[in-house]
Amino acid sequence: MAKRAMTDEAKALKVQAILDQAAKMFISTEYNQIKMSDIAKEMNVSKGILFVYFNTKEALFFSLLCREYEKRLVRLTELISETPVKSFGDFKRLIMTELIELVDQKPLYIRLEAMRSAVLEKNIDAELLLKMKTDLYSKMMEMTSLLCKYGELTKSDVMDIFHAQASIIIGCKLSASYPVELTNLVEEKGLVGFTRDFRADVLSTMQRYLDGYTT
Repeated sequence: MAKRAMTDEAKALKVQAILDQAAKMFISTEYNQIKMSDIAKEMNVSKGILFVYFNTKEALFFSLLCREYEKRLVRLTELISETPVKSFGDFKRLIMTELIELVDQKPLYIRLEAMRSAVLEKNIDAELLLKMKTDLYSKMMEMTSLLCKYGELTKSDVMDIFHAQASIIIGCKLSASYPVELTNLVEEKGLVGFTRDFRADVLSTMQRYLDGYTT
């Protein structure tokens, strides 16, 4: 068995390794089928050591979501640097460009975001949850300052739209997701009307929201 990391640097590396393993397993396995003991086994550590870093599975996967969101903010900052947002039209194009990237390239983020309020935030220490949200908010404000640089957007506009986007992602993902057994049954009986195209739904819904938004 691997020994427990002791230095701050080693602990930080261990946390990232645990998140990497959880992400790897989540790509091919449903959340409710993943056990902390399974993650520990794959990493060759004891389950007890795993709980030193994350006291619940929800805390582990919420941390994974936060990491994915930080990657989003880095990418958004890159896009803003490449094409400064000088108008609301520029902002709408940024939002849609990044959303297409999320849908096509970041299935891990999409799945975690869809679970956030219903699952991941339900079994986390309140102080820890507040700290993680506060850290993300601080990074979000740094990116928001870049968006508001030219005075065409307010921080309130930016936060309203990102909150709406999260709700749209969650709603469209949930409406397009069925248990495997039900999905198989729907396909077997040819019940086309019961199926939803998540990509088409989320992009069209977000576009309609942005078109109707008044700054």
